Amino acid sequence: RTLENRLGIPLIYGIDAVHGHNNVPGAVIFPHNIGLGAANDPDLMERIGQVTALEVLATNIHWNYAPAVSVPLDIRWGRTYEGYSQDTAIVTELATAYLRGMQGAGLGEPTTILGTPKHFVGDGGTVWGTSTTQGYWIDQGVTEADEETLRAIHLPPYLDLIDAGALSIMASYSSWGGMKMHAQQYLLTDVLKGELGFEGFIVSDWEAIDQITDDYYEAVVTSINAGVDMNMVPRDYRTFIEDLTTAVEARDVPLERIDDAVRRILGAKFALG
Repeated sequence: RTLENRLGIPLIYGIDAVHGHNNVPGAVIFPHNIGLGAANDPDLMERIGQVTALEVLATNIHWNYAPAVSVPLDIRWGRTYEGYSQDTAIVTELATAYLRGMQGAGLGEPTTILGTPKHFVGDGGTVWGTSTTQGYWIDQGVTEADEETLRAIHLPPYLDLIDAGALSIMASYSSWGGMKMHAQQYLLTDVLKGELGFEGFIVSDWEAIDQITDDYYEAVVTSINAGVDMNMVPRDYRTFIEDLTTAVEARDVPLERIDDAVRRILGAKFALG
């Protein structure tokens, strides 16, 4: 139905093809990132990105929620296998090669898809016992590091990936400085979009803005104003649309913030053709 409206701009649909198109029977399944990190072969990573792009496109999907550029610092983190290494330099080189394989020389090419470096920023640095998510001890917890450490360990992959053409970045469930990452205007807008010059769009993680506060309207306002451009709403999307519309009408979310988000999303879509 989106193609039937005045502008005819199609929806964009993303998938977690994080080690090959792993949700699809018959697709090539590659080792998880921890295994690929052990191989430490950038050329292999680029070829894996190319194969993944082709198989994702075969199912008419044009957007992949990968690569994960986590730098795991505690082996007890249940998602340690999503990180290539605890060495920032290795993570940066392998993730950049993988993105280059998926996105090729340009997103307008028929064999390329949009990648999504994640999870911005510090997801692998959370501390045991800090998670407030029920049943979790460390995942989605607090990255207890000063800004100098955060920048030295967890930020560098994003610099290279932006230079390599990343136009989508996913925010992290984790917290830093007493605040959920999806509420961090300083890191999402001032640092990522401002200082690093990221021109693409920030997508939330699955129902992640809900964790900001129990007041859903306040969570919507806080996250969008902080810099989240697209909210991943798996179920109650009607409430999100209603609340954000109300927030814009009430000027709790400036129209300029919506214009910026739309521009960023459309920019990625136009790049994809």
